Amino acid sequence: MKKSNLKKNYIYNVIYQILVIIIPIIVTPYVSRVLMPEGIGQYSFSYSLITYFTIFANMGYNIYAQREIAACGDDKQKQSIIFWEINLSRILFVGISLAVNLILVVSGVYDKYSLLMLLLSINILAIAFDISFYYQGNEEFGKMVFVNIIIKLLGTASIFVFVKDFNDVWIYTLLNSLVLIGSNLVMWIFLKNRLLKVKIKDLKPQRHFKGSFKLFIPTIATSLYTVLDKSLIGIITGSDAQNGYYESAEKIVRFAMTIITCWGTVMIPRNVHEISNGNYEQVNKNSYKVIHFVWLLGLPMMFGFIAVASNVIPWFLGDGYEPSIILMQVFSALVIFIGMSNVLGMQYLVPFKRDKEFTIAITSGAITNVVLNIPLIFWLDALGATISSVVAEFVVTLIMLIELRKNLSIKEIFKSAIKPLIASIIIFAVIYPLSFYFSPSVLNTFIIVLVGIVIYGIVILILKDKLVFDVLGQIKDKFFKKSENIKSISSEKKEELKEIPEEKAEEKEENKKQ
Repeated sequence: MKKSNLKKNYIYNVIYQILVIIIPIIVTPYVSRVLMPEGIGQYSFSYSLITYFTIFANMGYNIYAQREIAACGDDKQKQSIIFWEINLSRILFVGISLAVNLILVVSGVYDKYSLLMLLLSINILAIAFDISFYYQGNEEFGKMVFVNIIIKLLGTASIFVFVKDFNDVWIYTLLNSLVLIGSNLVMWIFLKNRLLKVKIKDLKPQRHFKGSFKLFIPTIATSLYTVLDKSLIGIITGSDAQNGYYESAEKIVRFAMTIITCWGTVMIPRNVHEISNGNYEQVNKNSYKVIHFVWLLGLPMMFGFIAVASNVIPWFLGDGYEPSIILMQVFSALVIFIGMSNVLGMQYLVPFKRDKEFTIAITSGAITNVVLNIPLIFWLDALGATISSVVAEFVVTLIMLIELRKNLSIKEIFKSAIKPLIASIIIFAVIYPLSFYFSPSVLNTFIIVLVGIVIYGIVILILKDKLVFDVLGQIKDKFFKKSENIKSISSEKKEELKEIPEEKAEEKEENKKQ
């Protein structure tokens, strides 16, 4: 397969992830004030319930299919067969999920959440048209980014136009679902001339059941500590507001976390290609570099969230969201734990097809989450669920580190954290007092964050962090290379210009002779 530009793919992903961050930053303050904690909580609880159906409908195909397409290399025939087999086999699970959810809606099991659950059925249907695995497997992220940007911008504009008060929770739900299915449908347009014709008799969709099911188990386990929290908060506390506090605090932290985890989408197909070519050492180098990147961005983010939470929440979410401050501070640890487990699990274990170890780690986190969730939610409401989530993610990361200790150097992993940690502690010592000194406002939070970024950048340069200096060195080399190319082109043009008068003079002499 033609080697794609890894940096370009990462830039595409970063552009999209920045959009994913910016849109909620624009929408969340509006929606949190219009829908209030209770409305946000209703959506959060309903979304947590529909997620169980979408997980079953996916049946682990999202990761499995991407890996299988990547393993085909440039063989279009193989890719075409796998593409149609995956889509055909997935229809069965989508149909079952959709039917069960509709039966529960009609029977009134969901009670006051019935309308939202009916609208969220679109999310299940959207999975049948999700072909992002094909583009991800081929390391083509440009089209995906372009489509998602357009659709999300339209969806964002629609929210401001149509969502006006608490009674518009159903409109907010519908718009989010339409954005999802719209993005999936548009991606089919770009398939023209990409796939070869295949005979129906050559398709064996059932052969993918086993492979996808292996990744379905850890997907279920993951949902237990990423979605079950919201379900249990709603069931145990009976309060939509508690879910609203939880959802809002988690969302803010996850905004920034996407910048780190977006490496995973890019690195899975790349590492699959390296493994298929036997370049195991390169996979290790990739992993060390991304782990260093997690420390470099994750640590200042974690300390920063703890420091500015009390200054951000009041103006960002509005009145009535004070309980989200402590939740945001506790959630901040997820930046490191999820960032690290994403590298170790999605970028190392999955490409090497070490699904058993991946499943053990995820399942252990799920069990931890379930065991802690019920008593802690009873005692501490949403805070209990927050603590459970953080501990569960820590367990997942710890087990993955233990499983990979023979493949990756634990010393090397933590060594790259030392300088970012020192710089992060320094910025925390500066900006934490500032968050109390300045009153909560957009301008004051911006000033506090800017001070933190500047201090972190200065300290990290003083400490001479290797990854930072490598990146700066590459930028410097490219700049000088371009400058030299420009100079050489300019000198060549000058020589050409000198030659032109001489050629004309010779022509005049010849004309005189004639």
